[in-house]
Amino acid sequence: MSEEQDPSIRKDVVTEIGGAPEDGAEEDFATLLGREQTGPALHTGQVVKGRVILLSMDSVFVDVRDKGEGIIDRAELEGAQGELEVSVGDEIEATVVSTEEGELRLSRKLLRGARAQERLELAVDNKLPVEGKVTSITKGGYEVVVAGFRAFCPFSQIDTRRPESSEAFLEQTLEFYVTRYSENGRNIVLSRRKLLEEQAAQAAEETRRTIVPDAVLPGSVASLTNFGAFIDLGGIQGLVHISEISHSRLGTPEERLSIDEAVTVKVLKIDAQTGKIALSMKALEGDPWEAVAEQLRERQVVNGRLVRMADFGAFVELLPGVDGLLHISEIPRNQHRQLKEAVTTHGEVAILILSIDTDKRRIALALAPEGMVPGDQAEALTLTPGVVVNGAVERIESFGVFVRLGPGQTGLIPNAEMGTPRGTDHRKEFPPETEVKVAVLAIEEGGKRIRLSRTKAHAHEEQAETQAYLASTQKQQGFGLSLGELLQQSKKKK
Repeated sequence: MSEEQDPSIRKDVVTEIGGAPEDGAEEDFATLLGREQTGPALHTGQVVKGRVILLSMDSVFVDVRDKGEGIIDRAELEGAQGELEVSVGDEIEATVVSTEEGELRLSRKLLRGARAQERLELAVDNKLPVEGKVTSITKGGYEVVVAGFRAFCPFSQIDTRRPESSEAFLEQTLEFYVTRYSENGRNIVLSRRKLLEEQAAQAAEETRRTIVPDAVLPGSVASLTNFGAFIDLGGIQGLVHISEISHSRLGTPEERLSIDEAVTVKVLKIDAQTGKIALSMKALEGDPWEAVAEQLRERQVVNGRLVRMADFGAFVELLPGVDGLLHISEIPRNQHRQLKEAVTTHGEVAILILSIDTDKRRIALALAPEGMVPGDQAEALTLTPGVVVNGAVERIESFGVFVRLGPGQTGLIPNAEMGTPRGTDHRKEFPPETEVKVAVLAIEEGGKRIRLSRTKAHAHEEQAETQAYLASTQKQQGFGLSLGELLQQSKKKK
């Protein structure tokens, strides 16, 4: 096509950066438009891909490779504020609307205006999407105005899942497929769901190429179950197991996520046989143990959250992803039931940190001493062989009695050191929480094993009482001599 054939080209075409075309631009464009088409002929309704080669005030020109140049009305490619959404060099996809008189007209959606009925019939024949406005709710669905015609869309076909409210789509302009067209437009049935499913399938094909192990992808929460959350990655869903949602322990996914929430996930693995995709959110949060050295210290009293009960104790969350063990030996028997109930509600408890082993990722805990609050620093009871201290019976075994001396400090009184007659039933004579006085015999394995003696404690006690008695007697004797001397002095005076 030359300038003489279509003089409007020179007047109408303006590059996007403004100003008139440079000399020779018309000839170059004429050459492009005059290029002979090769390959199979295009037909109405066919979907083609092309590259934007020129922008005008009213049209966008697209090079459809060896099939010629197509024209799309500029309005179709403008956003809500009138901004153009493509630029020269961009690849776009469009549908062939017309090939009349050698002009290739393209469209990305059905246009309104003149010849509305012909265009609507064209969309029906070629399965093109049409644009319609939802105007009201009728029995079983919605009334939609399409190209000036009244159409019907069933509730089940308005979306891929039933909306929470029937009014959700009122006054919205949406795209639909025409599933029934008869009586010259007096009977039109639409489906938006079919279009969305088709678009999702196309998006899934594009997305599938980006889903590889270790890939970090955006997504949205599609649904929640008691075992995790299904994430929509763009037409394809993957599962974030509840254990992979956060380093914090969760009772249910709803504690952290909600439907349609935007999230970022990491691909853990893809099952080649089933196609299932395992995702993780906590993998993007970093190592929670890196914060332990800065935020926790031994003998510190902190608040913890009870997360799980086991036969050997209770696990307490101190930081997100960092748990410590409150061993059963550190839980008084009269508090066992109370702690079990608190675990079901993930209740908080004041905890004393006994030890931290970052290499093994273990933290030993005890209940905070009475009267201490989070932030306090507790001093450990100083124990040395020979010292006599008070303790409380924790449990009784066939070989001896375990006595709790303080938080994290439990010792054993062997039966031979109990000071009771042979055959005594210690379970009956020394029920849990009975206070006993013991002497420290030995401290082994860095304080982990403490041997105690009730017999030695009684011996120490008797020795102390004897020494106190002798000291008192000596004092009394000393007072009597002084009185005798006073009496002798009194006689001499007489």
